[in-house]
Amino acid sequence: MKFCRDIRVKVNLTKEELRVRILFCRRMLIPERVREKSECIKNRFFSLAMLDECANVFVYISDNKGEVETKSVIHTLFQKGKKVWIPRVAGNELIWHLVNEDRIQQLKNNSWGIEEPLPEWQPSTNKAFEKTICIVPGIVFDRRGYRIGHGKGFFDRFLSKNRQCISVGFCYRFQMVVLCPRKSWDIPVDWIITEDNVFHPLSSL
Repeated sequence: MKFCRDIRVKVNLTKEELRVRILFCRRMLIPERVREKSECIKNRFFSLAMLDECANVFVYISDNKGEVETKSVIHTLFQKGKKVWIPRVAGNELIWHLVNEDRIQQLKNNSWGIEEPLPEWQPSTNKAFEKTICIVPGIVFDRRGYRIGHGKGFFDRFLSKNRQCISVGFCYRFQMVVLCPRKSWDIPVDWIITEDNVFHPLSSL
C-alpha cells in the first residue's frame, strides 16, 4: 500500500484526483482486511463517552466496495437500545428511516447498489434530533474534519441544515490526507475515527 501512503502527503492534488486515487486503494482491500479494520473502528466508536447521551444514531449503509462496514455497528446499537436511522436518497436530500433488526434484512438496493429503506417505512425524517450522532461516510478526510465524498453533496446538505447533530466520519488511516481541497459550502465533521486513532478536529483549532 505504499502508493496509498504516498497520496496522503501530497498537497497539490485536486478533489477528483484524490477521490480517484483513494477509491482505487480502498477497492484493493480484501474482505478480510475490511472486516478487521471496520471492527477496530467500531470498537473505537463505542468507546466514545458521548454515545451514552445520544438516543438516536443516524448511520450510513456501506457500499460493499471496501467502504468501512457498518452493519456490525448497527447490530450493536440495537443491543444497546439505541434508535437507529438509515438514509434513503430522495431527490437531492437524505430521508432517514427508523429501522429495527427485521427491517435491516429488508433493505433494497438503490441505483448505486447501496441498500436503502423502503419509501413507505415510517417513521422517517429529514432532520436530526437533539443529541443525535450521525455516522458519515467519505472517501478522503483531513484532520480539520473536511471530507471528500462522491460529489453529490447529500451529507453536506444534511449536515448544514442540522448543525445540532454530532457528526462522526468513519475511514481507514490511508484515507486521511494533509489537506482536503474544499469549497465554502463544505461542512467538516466533528469527529473522525480510523482503525488506529480518534480525531476531534474542533479540539485542535
